[in-house]
Formats: sequence, C-alpha cells, structure tokens
Amino acid sequence: MGKISSKYLQVDPNRIIELGFHKEKNMVSESLFSLGNEYSGVRGFFEEGVSLPSLIGTYYNGIIEYSLDDTPNAYKGIAKRGHFTINSTNYLKCSIVIDGEKLDLATNEIKDFKRILDMRNGLLNRSFILITKKGEVEISFQRLLGMESHYQAIQTISFKSNYDAQLDIAFYLDGNILHWGNHCYWERGYEKPADCGATLFIKTPRTKQSLLTSMKVISPFKGTYSEQEKEVSLSYSGTLKKNQSYEFIRYVVNIADKNSDQKAIQLEKEAHIELKQLEEKGIKGLLKENSDFFQEAYAMSDIQIEGNEEDAQGIRFCLFNMQQAYHGFAEDNNIGAKGLTGEAYSGHAFWDSETYCLPYYLFSNQKAAKDLILFRYHTLEDAKKRAKDLDCEGACYPIATRNGEEACTLWQHASTQLQPTSAVGYAIFHYMNIYHDEEFMDRYGLEMLLEISKFLYTRGQWNNDHTAFGYYGVMGPDEFEVMVNHNTYTNFMNKKIMAYTLEVLFSYKDKKKDLITSLGYNDKFIADMKSAVTHMRILYDDKTKLFEQHMGYYDLPHIDVDEIPQEDFPLYSHWSYDRIYRNDMIKQPDVLMFMFLYHHDFTYEQIKANYEFYEPRCIHESSLSPSIHSIFAAELGKYDEALNFFGFATRLDLDDYNRNTKEGLHMTSIAAAWMNIVYGFLGLRSDDKVLSINPYLPKRWKSYQVNIRYRESNIIFKVEKEHTSIRVIGEPIDMMIKGELYHINEEIII
Repeated sequence: MGKISSKYLQVDPNRIIELGFHKEKNMVSESLFSLGNEYSGVRGFFEEGVSLPSLIGTYYNGIIEYSLDDTPNAYKGIAKRGHFTINSTNYLKCSIVIDGEKLDLATNEIKDFKRILDMRNGLLNRSFILITKKGEVEISFQRLLGMESHYQAIQTISFKSNYDAQLDIAFYLDGNILHWGNHCYWERGYEKPADCGATLFIKTPRTKQSLLTSMKVISPFKGTYSEQEKEVSLSYSGTLKKNQSYEFIRYVVNIADKNSDQKAIQLEKEAHIELKQLEEKGIKGLLKENSDFFQEAYAMSDIQIEGNEEDAQGIRFCLFNMQQAYHGFAEDNNIGAKGLTGEAYSGHAFWDSETYCLPYYLFSNQKAAKDLILFRYHTLEDAKKRAKDLDCEGACYPIATRNGEEACTLWQHASTQLQPTSAVGYAIFHYMNIYHDEEFMDRYGLEMLLEISKFLYTRGQWNNDHTAFGYYGVMGPDEFEVMVNHNTYTNFMNKKIMAYTLEVLFSYKDKKKDLITSLGYNDKFIADMKSAVTHMRILYDDKTKLFEQHMGYYDLPHIDVDEIPQEDFPLYSHWSYDRIYRNDMIKQPDVLMFMFLYHHDFTYEQIKANYEFYEPRCIHESSLSPSIHSIFAAELGKYDEALNFFGFATRLDLDDYNRNTKEGLHMTSIAAAWMNIVYGFLGLRSDDKVLSINPYLPKRWKSYQVNIRYRESNIIFKVEKEHTSIRVIGEPIDMMIKGELYHINEEIII
C-alpha cells in the first residue's frame, strides 16, 4: 500500500493516550482528541491557546453559510454558489496567567504532560506541571459533551501550586472565530451578562441561522464581566495558596437554530433551563449519562479483538467516533466526510453516507439508520430542483451537500456522477430488506423511489437504433475516468434501482394510486421504464467473466501502478489534472463496488475474475478503497492480501498514515473499517433475503467478537480458532452460515 505509520500514542483498548507533548503533532492531536455528539463537535485544541499551528474549531450539524462569491461564469447545471459547515463560537476559550507569565505550552517549561480520551464515556483529560521561576504548578483540564443531553458541555480547570502563586484566569465565549483561518461568517446578535455567567448570541448573514451560547462559571474567586463585539468574558484573580487545590467549573449550553424560526428570547429561556439542569447534575451526572450511552451503544455494535491490542484500540476508536459523528439525534442531520472534526471537504456529506456509513447503523440502531435516509427525504425538493437544472425530471441528489443543495462547483463531479442518487435508492432497498418497515415505505420511501427512478430514466438514453439503454457522459466511482459512456457501475445500479421501484410501485398501485399518478407514472411511462430496465447495456463477457468498467476501458493505455514513484503521491498534487484521466489506472473500486453492494447477484467465479483483473489497476488514492478489496480478498481465500489491505484500516487516523489527520478524521474510512471486519472477516452479507456469514480468523488474532442488532434481536458472534459461536438474544432468526441455512433460537456452535 506504500503507506507508513506515524505513531506517537500509547496502545490501550479503551483510551487514546498521549504521554509527553508532541509539538510537531499538535494539529493531528486536535483531530484525534475531538469530541462530538452529532449535534455539535469540538476539536481537541488547547483551550488556553498555543503559539503553534492550530485549528480552533467548533461545529454544528446543519449550521452552514454560503460562499462570499458565486461561481464565475457558471453555465446552466453548474452550482452557482457553494456552502459549507462554518466554524462557530469557541466556548472553551480561556486565558491563564501565573505570576505574570501567560500559559503557552509552545514556550513554557513543563513536565509530565499527559492527555487521555476515555472512549467509554467521552471524557477528555489533559494535565501537566508548569515550571515557573518560583516553583511548580500542577494544571489539569477536563472537557465533556453530553451524548444525549446534546446542548450541554462542561469544562473544568484545576490548579495546585507548591508555592503561593498569583493566578489571573478568564473564560470567554468568542464568536469572532475565523473559518479556514481567514473569515468570520457570523454577525453580531448581542452580548449579555447573567447570574454568575454570560450569554452570546450570533447569527449568519446569508442562511439566517443563529447560535446562542450561555455559560456559568463556578469559581473560588470573585469575578468580573466584560464584553466586546461577539465576545464575552468572565475574569478572576486570586492567590493559589501553597499545596491547596483550586477548581474552576464552566457549565455551557449551546442552542443552535438551524431553521431561523425561533426568537432569541426563546433560545435564551431554553438555554437557562438547560444550564440549570446541567449545574444540578454536574460533571458526575453528565459522565454517568455518557457512560450509560456508550455502554448501550457498544452492546449493539461492539467489536472485541483478542491478540492484537493495536487493532483492538483501532476498531474501538472507529466505533467511538461513529457514535460521536451520528446516532440518530435528528432527521435533518447527516455525516460529513470529516464528521465535526475539521473543515476539509467543507463539512459536506457524500454518497458514502448511504454506501459506507449506513450499514453500521443498520446493524446497531434502526432509528439512526432511518433518520440517515430521512435526511434525503427532507431534502427531496432540492433534489428535484437539481434534476431540473440538469434538464431531467425526478430527483437528483447532490454529490456534495450539507443542506440538500449541490455544493460542488466542479461540473465533472456534480453533473456527471449519478451515484449519490442511486445510493439513496440502494439505501432504501437495503433498509427495507432488513427491517420490512412498511410505514417508512408508505410515508417516505415510495415517493423517494419514484422521484429517483424518474431521474434515472430521464437521464438515461437509448442508442441510435433503439436496441440498448444506458448512460452517456458520466463518471462512475472511479473518479479517474470522466465523461465516459456506459460506466457499468452506473448502468447496473440504475437498472437495479428502477427495477426495485417498479416492484414496489406494483405492490402500492392501489393504495398510493394518487401519488403514483401525480408523479407521472402512467401506463406508458411505466412501460417505457420497464423497457429501459430490460434493455440496459451491461458490458459483460461470459467467457472471461469480466465486466468492462466502461465502454472503451480495455482500449486505454496501460500503466503499471506499482511503478509510479512514491514522491508522486498524492497524484492530485503532483500530476496535471488531465494526465490522471489518460490511462487505465483506477482510483477506487468501481466494478467491485457494485459487486459488493449486490453480492448475491454474482458467482464466486465472477467475483474472482473481476478482483484479479481490477485490483492490480487500482491505486487506492481514496481511503475508502482498501476495505472493499480486503472484503473480497477474504472471500476469495487470499488471506494475506486481505490482511495487507486491512493493515491500516482501523488506525488510518490514529497513526496518521495519509499525513492529513490534522485536517480532521476520515469518517467514512472509519465506517469502512467496521465493514472490513464485519463484511470481510466475519463474511456478513445483507443484500439477500436471509442474512449470511462466512467467518474466518485473521492469523494475527486469537479471537474476535462482533455484536450486531438485527431486526428484533441482538446477535453476538465469537470467532475462535476451532469454532464460531452465535448467540441470539431476542427473536429467533434464520441465517446462512458457510452456505447452510440454520434456524437459531439461542446459541449454536459451528
């Protein structure tokens, strides 16, 4: 894979530990020690500030702004303006001065630095000893976000000095934070003192959203209030008596109004109620809530690995961050490519949400899985507008978005990649295949499928002699090939989605007749769509068992990807943009991707032939790529290859393999690590009518255990060297195990 780890953290199955301050890794640590609760996220920056490269970042799911300028000379169909998740109020900011010396770990003399993030409860601790001219001062910080009390956060700062030391400390709510380091996207609302605290209200000029933050500080010293534009502070001064402990507690409540429908006074009243509740429960109460939350979440989705602590820590880190990024708090939330841990990719959600992230929630939290799809329902009108922009009908989902609008201004991606739309259709199929949720289909799913398939049909075209239907001028998952004809992923997926829609439509033709008719599905249109499905061009050779990635792929100049010099990576930074497109090199799985999604449609021989043909041509320029290859390598018995691809899956960010963890965590790669174990090593398949597994034990592990939630049951798989045990808690289930059907009441051992 050509990737080298950059390790500096301790190995612990349940905690992320940094011993000693690694200044050169400051921004990497800010990402790794991020906290989130789906509603909001905060990077692990030093609250007192530091004179090192740093990204002070706090973000809210759905709080966005538009670009300052429109796309110049945008043609029809090209997004005229982008939008992005914006950096928001820094509610952890403080300044600390001891004996006239400002705390700055880039320049201060310190010892015994330790930072620990406990993945069992989300508590972040940081401590060190500051060495001053007069003596030593022990300083420790704690921060915690409520996983269920989403508006609530707590920060504590403690001091203990071995001499009488003068302390000057101030706590800020700072709304002047710069996004991308160059512009503040917030306007002033108001600043206001409160009982032992302060409130800051800010708003966005274009999206008309708002954020109200209230804080209360419990201090051993008397404080003073002050304010500037978009900033309030509470300052305290006093003497730290020798060998006595002092603690400051800041209670914070953040209320974000995404829909601009609440008055500031309403938000303030709500914040004060939340603040009172938070003060009553304290850090112990909030910590107990979080511990209970994670205990329940892990019971549904835990993976325990025996025999390799690095892998055990890595997968726990992945599970922890999946819960931090998203757990079904709200239907209008989605999962950004960086979660809420950084500003790369502008906070956008991509088609990865439905293909890589959704499976984790399908097998751990039905509500979260449904809510993730409902984000697309709530943005259906935007998708319909997008289809019109592209001279089509129905609904076209954007390649990149936070609010449902297309945010990508690169036409070759936004206008030619159809996989976001087919991914939403697939997500509905996948969800229904597992849960049979007729209420969901009745209220949401059918309408979405009808609009999706109308777009897929109107975007497709017949060839000259009207013998074959397909897609011209598209880009598939392999983003190294642009404006191709009959990309097989696109043709195959759209054929499957339209066929599924017609199947669902038939079962609802009487119950939902008015809806079906209103969306243009008359007898002729249905017949035309059926004909398109029947005549969809699929580039397949029965002799070789190969699917050609797109028309003309076999004729492309060949390049040996292993001969590309390491210094050329990443290619986007070192090759001209058009050079990437002029050969048969693949960025990430394309043919293999649709074979994974609809696994039961293909034979072992087809999978083997296509894996062995396309894998050597894949450069894995996407962090999502290795997992799919590892899954197929495991299925094909290529266990060394499977482990090689898996090698850095769970630790991509922990060990900074791509040297870009500083920009934020790779959320969909984190989800792919879960898939790599569950779909790869356990061999789970979920696209057929019956769940199936085909487990094997990687040679570097002694055993592993996988917990999933499936319909009305919890299932615990324990894979050991000699056997696999499967325990069902709840309703009995049918399952295919290594090709044989079993009915499992409680537990079986294979």
